[in-house]
Amino acid sequence: MKIFGERNYDLNYWKRTGAYAVIQNHQQQFLCVEDLDGNLFLVGGGVEADEAPENALLRESIEETGHKIQIVETIGKAERHWVSAKYPRDSQHNIGILYACELLERIAEPVEKEPMCWVDFSYLEKYLFHEHHLYLIKQYLNNYT
Repeated sequence: MKIFGERNYDLNYWKRTGAYAVIQNHQQQFLCVEDLDGNLFLVGGGVEADEAPENALLRESIEETGHKIQIVETIGKAERHWVSAKYPRDSQHNIGILYACELLERIAEPVEKEPMCWVDFSYLEKYLFHEHHLYLIKQYLNNYT
């Protein structure tokens, strides 16, 4: 598994496994969530205790987009260690599991309020927050182009 960054052993350790969807439309754009700082994130999020990553992804998709999704295939898994400006006392460790998915029907209003957007790969490459997610997307695209 590819690992980005290094753990800072002087700080509190925070490990989180997340499941994320790579969803493309007919224009080959990617569905993302955009935060207030302009950073992009893939649809998805943390896997709860005793929850399968696939179930976490289905739940997170409805929470973030209001849409059901269908998982088509597993893309892969990668890790990132970093310290964020928001939590400078924590050495964060994200294990990201990415899945190629299809967006299905809308069944609810999104619970989360961050705006969703479709972006071209060049924009995604510039603003996707997690470099380990971008690495996996590039690996996936290289296998299909």
